[in-house]
Amino acid sequence: MKKISMLFLSLLIVVFITGCGTNQEKELKEQTLVCTTTESDEDMDIEQVISMTYKNDKLKQMKMEVNTTLNNPAIRENWEEFKKSMDKNNEEFEKEGIISKVVVNDQNYEYNTILDIDFDKASEEDLKEQGFDGLKDEEGTLEESKESAEKDGATCVIK
Repeated sequence: MKKISMLFLSLLIVVFITGCGTNQEKELKEQTLVCTTTESDEDMDIEQVISMTYKNDKLKQMKMEVNTTLNNPAIRENWEEFKKSMDKNNEEFEKEGIISKVVVNDQNYEYNTILDIDFDKASEEDLKEQGFDGLKDEEGTLEESKESAEKDGATCVIK
């Protein structure tokens, strides 16, 4: 019986010293903030979705999607010109840690852009080129990003 008590006491001491692994769990905490904004009028609908993945309150990945749908038949008649104009501002490319894609649905008059950034892999130079310089080392937390986006009119959820 004494042997079992000593073993139990030893295990109990180890558990208290290590904290049941909660420090490791906190170190590995990863959450994704998803914020959505929409604008609609008789000409078009625009939905912007930004997903930001944080690990220990440090931004690791961001994916931005802008989905545009033309509603107005008069504007739809100029669909090809609209696409050409949008293509000038939205080039597709793939660099280390940054991917930019365009998805077009001609039947439904949808023009969607996607920018996916992995901050651990992307270079500062490439981030600066995309207008995200300094964001890699930004000190803001997930909660601060959520508050800021909601102040700007976005609807946000944490996953």
